[in-house]
Amino acid sequence: MSETMLAQGKSSQSYRIGDLRMAPGLGFLPDAIIDQHFAERGRFGRLFGAVAHNPRVLRIGLDEDTALVVEGGSFEVVGSGCAYVVDGAGITHSNTAGARPSRAFSMYDLRLHVLCPGDTFDVCKRRPTGAPDIETSQRLEMKASDQP
Repeated sequence: MSETMLAQGKSSQSYRIGDLRMAPGLGFLPDAIIDQHFAERGRFGRLFGAVAHNPRVLRIGLDEDTALVVEGGSFEVVGSGCAYVVDGAGITHSNTAGARPSRAFSMYDLRLHVLCPGDTFDVCKRRPTGAPDIETSQRLEMKASDQP
């Protein structure tokens, strides 16, 4: 369990700005918020809503029968489902400040990683372990687009 857990929020519709409740967790994973029963209960909206409230903290959705084994500054996904890591550090826009609590929200430039069992994630680098670095990937994409 993370330092903060999602305790309440609707899963069946788009996230509304005033719709989310968080509560203290056990603190096994600092600087992250975890939501459980993730894909099974359609909790993407509420996890994205948690990002809107504090984009600098990683948000992690865990499917049923899925866990993270945390060692040092990284974790491995174990079990039969996936882990969804949402990183809001690069968000360029959010309409959450000053909006009515019943209003749907928007965010731009949100990053999402979907990790299956056996995948690892470096929390400090905020990247899946072994993933190419972003600048290298962008250069390769640009070179490929220059080809006839």
